[in-house]
Amino acid sequence: MIETPLFLGTQIELTAVNAEKDAEVLSLWSADQEFVKVFMNGVFRPYSVAEMKKLFGEKLNKADENQSAYYFGLRSLGSEELIGLLVIDWIWGSQQVGRLTLYFAEKAALAQHGAEALRLGLHFGFMELSLHRLWTELSDHDPQLLAMFEAAGFLREVQRREAVYFDGCYYDQLGYALLKPEWKKHQEEVSNEK
Repeated sequence: MIETPLFLGTQIELTAVNAEKDAEVLSLWSADQEFVKVFMNGVFRPYSVAEMKKLFGEKLNKADENQSAYYFGLRSLGSEELIGLLVIDWIWGSQQVGRLTLYFAEKAALAQHGAEALRLGLHFGFMELSLHRLWTELSDHDPQLLAMFEAAGFLREVQRREAVYFDGCYYDQLGYALLKPEWKKHQEEVSNEK
């Protein structure tokens, strides 16, 4: 796996998030309940470009100072357009644990690039950050995302009944996790299938 590029896939790349340059796109995403739930602490309202510059600038600075989170912009190879975010945060170094969150603005981009973005994020978390466990919280309102994480080897550990409110309905919040040995085994199985 040493020859595997850290940030480049075949169709997508992990890039830096630039609070100044990406603020306009982030502002547009603030109209999406899912984005707000995950990245804006659940306060659902449109955020202006200036607010996004400030808020994401603060998030990025705090993450850098504390080495507590890694924010990656998701972009198609050769494109400057931000199409999603991948974040590894809630890093608990003494326990080698972190949370992985994946967001795409469009379902078509999730379908096309989600598995590759998740693969890159898992490789970074397990190999570069030397984490032992990556976890995520999903909701059963998004079966496409659930299926993608399960296909990557994540196992459901927790189910909180009707803990997520989305588009006028309550959904279960599902806690998933993947351990480094499980991920390595899954990588070997995928390689053997090719």
